[in-house]
Amino acid sequence: MRFTNVPTLVKALSLMIRKTTFLTCLTAATLTFSMIGAACAAPPAVVAVNREIGLSVTGNFQDVTNKYGQQSTYNDSYGGYGSRNDTGRDHATGWTPGFRADAQYMFDTSILKHLYAAASFTLDDGTIEASGKYGSRTSGSDYAPRHRSGRYNFGANRSNINVTGEIGKGFLLLNDQLLITPTIQGGYRAGAEDSFTAYGKGYVGMALHIDYAITSRLVIRGRAGWAQYLEVHDYYHNQNFKQGSRSEWSGDIALDYRMTDRLHLTGGVRYTYLNYGRTRLNYDYNIYSFHNSVSNNDLSWRNGVQLRLGVAYQL
Repeated sequence: MRFTNVPTLVKALSLMIRKTTFLTCLTAATLTFSMIGAACAAPPAVVAVNREIGLSVTGNFQDVTNKYGQQSTYNDSYGGYGSRNDTGRDHATGWTPGFRADAQYMFDTSILKHLYAAASFTLDDGTIEASGKYGSRTSGSDYAPRHRSGRYNFGANRSNINVTGEIGKGFLLLNDQLLITPTIQGGYRAGAEDSFTAYGKGYVGMALHIDYAITSRLVIRGRAGWAQYLEVHDYYHNQNFKQGSRSEWSGDIALDYRMTDRLHLTGGVRYTYLNYGRTRLNYDYNIYSFHNSVSNNDLSWRNGVQLRLGVAYQL
């Protein structure tokens, strides 16, 4: 019976162990770099545009309209009577410059993918045009019918701020070319003549973001939003004139173009509409021998347009 040379066997086993160790390390390194490469791979374009910090210059158009009417009548115990009818329309409109800062991030957790959080701040300040017309008709038993009317026009300062926060979740479709992200939103808006803080009101609501990648660099972005103001206040009334909760509707369309790996060119337009509602007030009162009846009717609404152009840094 012959035995294999022990030193030769040891060398063979040592060589086999080294080869096995080398192949194991090579395989582990390959898997590790593959995982790192997958983790570091560029996200889809529609996800990348939701991982940005941006700053834009804005042009802000505002159009606030108030229509009002008041009818009053009186009669006295001696047979006298009279009436008065006042009508008018107030209008504040114009463009104001400003800026907008945005921060948004889409991330994954161990349970959910494409969670979304965002915040934005806008500020504008400038001079708008306030104009209007009014008319008054009176008649009565003691005087002939009379009619008066007039117009006014002057410049007025207007300052505004708006802060908005959103959270939601995105859903990738069409081979990662389309991203739909429903969100809930909340915010605070304030502003008046020569004041950024007057008439501040909070709001809550929902929004729907839709991003579509036209190319790997160019993404078209849309947003539709609804916000319920907890209490509204229009341009024409003082702080004691308070109205109930009102809805503001908004729509955005924008483009995001990736110029470099991290730097993006952004631009878009937003439209908003808020109806302040109709206010009706009817009351009677007596003064000595006179009985008076008064009826007021007010209707106000606001249209707004924001144009923006800026740059963003992809996180």
